[in-house]
Amino acid sequence: MQEESVKIEGSITKEVIDTLIGLMKDVIGEKAVNIVLNNINVDDGAKGRDIVYAFAESTTNILSKKASFAILRQVGRELAAVIMSKHPKEDWDFVLETTLNDLGFAQKILKSEGKSFICNCVFYSVLQKDGLNPIEHSVCWTGWGFIEGFMRKIEDIKGIQWVARDHENNRCQFDYITNF
Repeated sequence: MQEESVKIEGSITKEVIDTLIGLMKDVIGEKAVNIVLNNINVDDGAKGRDIVYAFAESTTNILSKKASFAILRQVGRELAAVIMSKHPKEDWDFVLETTLNDLGFAQKILKSEGKSFICNCVFYSVLQKDGLNPIEHSVCWTGWGFIEGFMRKIEDIKGIQWVARDHENNRCQFDYITNF
């Protein structure tokens, strides 16, 4: 069954990028972020998606693959915390589902029993072009952390783990970890 086609309403704006950069500064410090920013390789007139992808790429090039995965996952968690702090708890399910659409990153986050899906991520086509699978690029780990940040509070889980890419429905599955 094909995932319903829903337009991504938002776009990755300068404000969204500045927010991510600010959160990254909180995680690794201003000097480290400035080094990452100075080593971004994007064309003039690049769109938000390309800038965020290049920022993640630069983070990997400067700090290593494992470090960039951990850092950007934490940035995703921090973004979730900031967004949750602006909404009452009873709205968190809806906010989780719609925020990535509002920010221009994906169609939605779909929750199901014991798992969540990022649906129609705007980075998947770039990953494919670069010969990468989901979660092989640090940009994916920001979304991973975003879901994890919400679900730790909504479902009281320990974390989440990536499971697979559902190519037919154009979504990535993350299962909840309830104990270690």
